[in-house]
Amino acid sequence: MPEEGRTIMPEEALQAAFEIKTACDEISRRLLRWHWEHKPGAHSLGALLDHVAQRQQESPDYYDRMPDLSGKNSWQQLDTTICMRVLLDPEKDAAKPLDLLGNTSNPGAARRACNAVRTARNEAAHATDHTDAAQAAILFNEAVESLEDGYVGTAFRENELARYYRDAENYLARCGAKEPIASSRAPEEKTAAHEPARQSTKQGQNRSAQSRKTAGSRSSGSRSTTARSSSAKSRSTAGRKKKQRRTGNKTVFIVLLVVLLLGLAVRAWSMGAA
Repeated sequence: MPEEGRTIMPEEALQAAFEIKTACDEISRRLLRWHWEHKPGAHSLGALLDHVAQRQQESPDYYDRMPDLSGKNSWQQLDTTICMRVLLDPEKDAAKPLDLLGNTSNPGAARRACNAVRTARNEAAHATDHTDAAQAAILFNEAVESLEDGYVGTAFRENELARYYRDAENYLARCGAKEPIASSRAPEEKTAAHEPARQSTKQGQNRSAQSRKTAGSRSSGSRSTTARSSSAKSRSTAGRKKKQRRTGNKTVFIVLLVVLLLGLAVRAWSMGAA
């Protein structure tokens, strides 16, 4: 939906959609090349094209309506359609299955990421107005999230994913998509993807609670020690005051006794003189 006070021009939104398509092609080439270079055997572009030609013969239905690969001599000439067709190939009828997505720590997350990139690219490629472009921007943002789930630290470094996140925010703003129109990721997929984060948050909360408990125990112990110290100090002060009172009373008694004796002595002297 457009931002308040701002009208999204169709040309701007469609330009953003074109950039999303280009970004998806770039990501797709990166993914295919990473998987291809981490598999056993030859890693050249020629070996990849030979593999595709063989798979077209083995599985003509799956590879139907593929772009013409003749004359392709650079990775930059491959688009998302070609890359994702190879990466997502089920290979059920392949003579020598490669299982390209199987060389990751989480093949399921890798497959979800590839599907998300392909979906975002298709939406962007067929965008005709700012609503379509906004949907493409939302799907691209979700694709970047999926890439983080499946490829952070492998095909993509964290700083590269951060750049794609910034691009996604830029596309969302330019297309006026402040909130998702629809989600390409199933709820259970999002739950699974963010479960580690929730577990980490829960662990952090537990550690925080434990810290507060420990701090409370220490504080309680400190207060108890302070109370005992104060009590002992009070008793000591009271003892000194009591001792001082006894000493004062004794002094008064002696003074009175001396005065009495002096009085008796004076009286006796007076009587003797008389």
